[in-house]
Amino acid sequence: IAPLVPEENFRVESADALSFDDERFDVVISSAVLHFARDAADFDAMLDGMWRVLRPGGLLFARLASTIGLPLAQFTPLGNGRFRMPDGSDRYVVDEAALMAGTARLGGCLADPLKTTVVQHARCMTTWVLRKQLAASRTTR
Repeated sequence: IAPLVPEENFRVESADALSFDDERFDVVISSAVLHFARDAADFDAMLDGMWRVLRPGGLLFARLASTIGLPLAQFTPLGNGRFRMPDGSDRYVVDEAALMAGTARLGGCLADPLKTTVVQHARCMTTWVLRKQLAASRTTR
């Protein structure tokens, strides 16, 4: 069975060094990627890489670990924005303020309110959907 989408549309690459042209895609999906950042600089670099390949008017859909929904006392700080989650996994974790600051830094706007799923009191996964402004065809590097 032939694939519906050409194989050349898929690549395994680091999010902070994508080889796609600027403003190539209408939608970028980042599901359970950003919370593997080493620190804030790595998080921003990955986010900037995804934003760079997004066309003006396009959507960035990100699902990532956050503290939204569980008491911060349940998270063990590991340094550099990384925490041990109540489920025992180690993640770079954001909160609402960080996501809103990231939205502003990119010059984007929320396409949908932040939504968080609390997974059996073990971790929080937040959905962050941004629209790249039509007038903001600048790229962040």
